Amino acid sequence: MRCIAVRRRVRRRAERLADSVLLPEGHDPVNVLDDLVAGPGCIPPALHMVDRDMPPRSDWRAAPPAAHPERRFSSFCDFVDDALFHPRWGYYSTGGVQFGTGGHYDTYPLALSPLFGHMVAQYGFRTWRRSGMPADFEVCELGAGNGQLCLDTLLWAHERGRHDRTWKAFADRLRYRIVERSPALAARQRQQLGPLAEWVRWSRCDPSRTVPRGAPFAAHGVIVANEVLDCLPHHKVVGQANSAPAVVFVVPTLSGLPLDRDRLAAVMADSGRRRRVRYSEVLVPIARSSRLADFVRRHNRELFAARPPRRPYFVCPRYDTLQRNVARLYDHADALWVDYGELREYHRRAPESRRLFAGPPRSGRSIYDDPGGDDITFLVDFTSVTSTARSAGWSIAYYGPQAELARRSRMRLDHDAVELVIRHRALRWMLALAGVGPEQSWQRRAVTWSAAPAKGRVPVRRYVEQSVREFRDPTSLFKLLITRR
Repeated sequence: MRCIAVRRRVRRRAERLADSVLLPEGHDPVNVLDDLVAGPGCIPPALHMVDRDMPPRSDWRAAPPAAHPERRFSSFCDFVDDALFHPRWGYYSTGGVQFGTGGHYDTYPLALSPLFGHMVAQYGFRTWRRSGMPADFEVCELGAGNGQLCLDTLLWAHERGRHDRTWKAFADRLRYRIVERSPALAARQRQQLGPLAEWVRWSRCDPSRTVPRGAPFAAHGVIVANEVLDCLPHHKVVGQANSAPAVVFVVPTLSGLPLDRDRLAAVMADSGRRRRVRYSEVLVPIARSSRLADFVRRHNRELFAARPPRRPYFVCPRYDTLQRNVARLYDHADALWVDYGELREYHRRAPESRRLFAGPPRSGRSIYDDPGGDDITFLVDFTSVTSTARSAGWSIAYYGPQAELARRSRMRLDHDAVELVIRHRALRWMLALAGVGPEQSWQRRAVTWSAAPAKGRVPVRRYVEQSVREFRDPTSLFKLLITRR
């Protein structure tokens, strides 16, 4: 009788708090969210939304739930941001990320090293000349990874300066700036650069939130953002028929007990407990976040339609703040945004598995499989990016396949270019075998010079040739956006 009486009291409390959260139809809100109403409880695995595609919209309904779960738990956006950059357990903050061959993932500045750096140096040189060859000029990289692009850019500028007087003037006036939010990665970059670090200035900042101290840094510059947009945290927004959309919040539990954001950080910093955490997704009306609602109305108005898109949509308000903050770095600048993404129509059609990625490429992992241990990225919505860039005062100089960077830099991706990349990979591999470099522990075991692939190893020539082909492929999802002001 006592259990029945307690349950009735909990149900009455839940009913008085109706319309705060949306839950999948068929789940009793008292069973599901009594921990949020009356204290610790159990959230069933049925709410652990790890499927790549959300159920049909009819599977969701308003339910009497918790009192303002958004006050205790992280939105999907904040959860992803913590999983990447939380100082105690974030993927990029703990120093465990492994770049390049043999690591967790590769990027074109690494796969095409040193050619990608040559492109950036030559684009910077041409921009400097177009600007009247000013005495102060910077190349600014947002999120420099392991520092390889910075290294290749500076070396090429100084190498060209040995043979050409104008290039010598450019190299002498050039300064490279890295805007980095992760102290662990900044330390890795300094190791990679060695003596060249004296040509580099670091600004510790998250430009998607704030403007770096000391901006504007110079009158003229080139800003490089390679795969920056894809790791910005996104909100997961679900359209509701004949109603305003809802926003996903993440409820972590350990042994059935819910963990707020601070408790989750303590658990995730403990390797023995982090793998026992389970995650549930609940929906909160978008009206609870007026700023997000305003952004969605301006950039994703279709989510407020009477018949909104069936699939959840990933919305990134930080596009807006990033474009506005980056616009304040220099009085005049070109910004090169290189990333994988598409325009709005593709995002409306594509399943969630083609717009949200976790872990190694093509692994099919969920963001909940190993948060903090896996990289998490999003397919970029370039319709929103270009819209927010224009609002921030940028003009759009180009949008299309990334191979345009090679054309504008007057770089030929021919047989000689492939051979140059292979020679540099051979050198890095030999240095790794000798125990040189901060990343030698995984690079030394990652390649093979055999024509046939070996288990866990990449045939170098085949890999480089494939990377060049993909970079030049006009149908690739990797795009280049050039903004100018």
